[in-house]
Amino acid sequence: MANRKTKPRTENRERQAIYAMQAEICRVLGHPRRLQILDLLADGEKSTAQLLRELDANKVNLSQHLALLKRAGLVETLHRGRETSYRLSFPEIKDACRLIREVLGARLRQGSRLVRSLERGAAGSSLAS
Repeated sequence: MANRKTKPRTENRERQAIYAMQAEICRVLGHPRRLQILDLLADGEKSTAQLLRELDANKVNLSQHLALLKRAGLVETLHRGRETSYRLSFPEIKDACRLIREVLGARLRQGSRLVRSLERGAAGSSLAS
């Protein structure tokens, strides 16, 4: 009997741990500059110098963003002599960013329809007078 009670608790703890890890990835993705970095890396490996140039960012700021992305397991560092490059840790990261953009597009389209509907409705509304 104890085994049956333990199993759901263990599964719940495991699920909670997974949700916590997902939340950490989402938190790291929650900054426009980090999304921009991932977008650039989706095209392939980039050196620090290339990222600095393409982002028009300062080195300290870029370094902080890259450290967060690396800690979250989203990017990997490659060292070649004195040059450091970065790449996506998993190709699925590119898919995840694309999916988020698709959701954003659907949300914006829905919002546009609502605005048009509101504008049409406001013209005939007694509140518009």
